[in-house]
Amino acid sequence: MRHLLVVLLVAALAVSVTAEENPNLAIFLSADDDTANDVVNEVCPNINDTFNVYVCFDRFGEGGGMLGAAFMFDRTFGGFKLTQTNLLPGLDFGDVETDGWAITAGAECQFPDANGVLIAATCQYLYLGTPGTITILPHPIDANSAADCLNELDFWCVASVLSHESEGGFGACADPPDGNCEPLSPVEEATWGTIKSFYR
Repeated sequence: MRHLLVVLLVAALAVSVTAEENPNLAIFLSADDDTANDVVNEVCPNINDTFNVYVCFDRFGEGGGMLGAAFMFDRTFGGFKLTQTNLLPGLDFGDVETDGWAITAGAECQFPDANGVLIAATCQYLYLGTPGTITILPHPIDANSAADCLNELDFWCVASVLSHESEGGFGACADPPDGNCEPLSPVEEATWGTIKSFYR
């Protein structure tokens, strides 16, 4: 059986999706949609306050943007998810906390902002006073997949302190859970002559 996200994208876009791992694509959560200034992945609301959690992606590879993604939340803080909203202009399926959430962008690929971040979805929560976290998990069917603008199926990692200077998960009056993204490897341009000179 083909993965749900692939089927959804094929149905929505009438194109094929091939698997091509992007080792850079990262997912993270923030309570602030102005991720250019700060990623807010820990808040401590008052009892019965509501707040939004934004699902963000960055470090896009060769495909440059996103046609869809799939993921799941494991929430431990006391409260209720009031709404979940796909901010991409396509279809979405599933519940992010029970059976996973697949979101699609429709016919038009969605690109990150000038800071390289794409805010793809949001969930609104009611906090009831018990501290806890949201851990980002692979979708039960589609795993940690995201389709890029080249119609290739990439795989995301969860932002970490090493890769982003903050964790990708979320904490409500608690530290956010650890991410697993590795830092990008710096690459310096060099000529063959420069390389040979090191061995003379």
